[in-house]
Amino acid sequence: MTEADQAAADRGLMRNRAFLAIWGAQILSQTAANAVTSALIILVAELTHSNTSSSLLILLAILPAVLFGVAAGMIVDRVDKRLVLVITNTLRAASIIPLLLFGTSLTVVYLVNFLVAAVTIFFVPAEAATLPAIVRKRELLVANSLFTFTFNAAFLVGFIILAPIIVSLAGYELLWVVIAFMFSISSILCSTLPQPSAPAERLGPHVAAQVAGIAVARTRAGISDAFHFLRQAPLVSWSLVYIALTYTLVAMAGALAPGFVREVLRVGERNVVILVGPAGIGVIAGLAFLNLIGSRWSRPHAIGTGLILAFAALLALAGARPVADVFARVGSPGLGEAFPIFAAIISLIAFVFGISYAFVTVPAMTLLQEDLREDIRGRVFGFLNTLVSVFSLAPLILVGPFADVWGVAPVFVAAALVVGGVFIAGKSTRDGAVRAAKIVTE
Repeated sequence: MTEADQAAADRGLMRNRAFLAIWGAQILSQTAANAVTSALIILVAELTHSNTSSSLLILLAILPAVLFGVAAGMIVDRVDKRLVLVITNTLRAASIIPLLLFGTSLTVVYLVNFLVAAVTIFFVPAEAATLPAIVRKRELLVANSLFTFTFNAAFLVGFIILAPIIVSLAGYELLWVVIAFMFSISSILCSTLPQPSAPAERLGPHVAAQVAGIAVARTRAGISDAFHFLRQAPLVSWSLVYIALTYTLVAMAGALAPGFVREVLRVGERNVVILVGPAGIGVIAGLAFLNLIGSRWSRPHAIGTGLILAFAALLALAGARPVADVFARVGSPGLGEAFPIFAAIISLIAFVFGISYAFVTVPAMTLLQEDLREDIRGRVFGFLNTLVSVFSLAPLILVGPFADVWGVAPVFVAAALVVGGVFIAGKSTRDGAVRAAKIVTE
């Protein structure tokens, strides 16, 4: 970081030009990526009218992270992270061009979806590993809260607002142009980041060839190095588990939300906003709370509280099904006059679930960035990306069919039991970290 950038950081995040640049790049690129996903789901549904085809689209988006996520993180550790951010956004902008030319070809749609996902697995660890280098340690919690807030806001704007509205009013062509423009601006913003310090092992001038060679020759060594570090840092290892768990819960909730409003609330799937809206507000409320008292609340305690809230919310959602059955038997079609109060209760539960997501994810990500060595951050974040993707496969493949056969209640009960198990298994590590922090301060 240059002296000018350090001086800006001393005056706060909002005057740190490097942070504002990468934050702006995150907002634009995440919104664009979510808009791509939303539009391609709509497009595939229109082209095939097949749920299997839509599932294949989602699996192709996850597959690159499962196969190459750890290797991507290892490569990021050995190259200029700023260059990675610039190139990945440029490539994602370029990948939209085939959709403009051959947007009605199912093969092109699948290929573009896979390419965007493959490029993104390099962007994610590079972005996460860059943040601690441009933000002071004591500001990481606030910075991560802002990133988490805009990550969720980008989903809302890109997936739910931008893509559906533009497709409905102007068609796919205009949306592809807007998305390519957003990726391009994101690339320009990343190019303004300060020159990073030389990585522990920099690649030579022929970057592409050497990257391919390293990906093949050193992946096993990189994974071994990351696992060796994680074995010696249990709190960091548990932080990876916590983040993967919350992302998996969100994937599961996304898969079940339409069926939940249909099965439990007895309304159409478009009313999924009854769940999604309060959950999003809950995330924002949780982030605001962390920003207010984050410096006075230990990260492990915040994570533990978030897990308890998630456990309670999942059990409450599971219990909503039998209660709804009782109301449905005594009311008019649907839930009858009981619907408003029942919907309000469900919205409150979703709000609590959103708070739990913020309480777990932000402190866990902050712990990762505070405790990871600089030379290993990229590969660990790459491993995290792979872990999240692997964990998300089960909800996407199994949860939907399971809920169709047995209903949503058993799924939520099973998820609650997993959360409870993680809370208990990681409690000693969290308590030990709190005790160690108290000893240091004393």
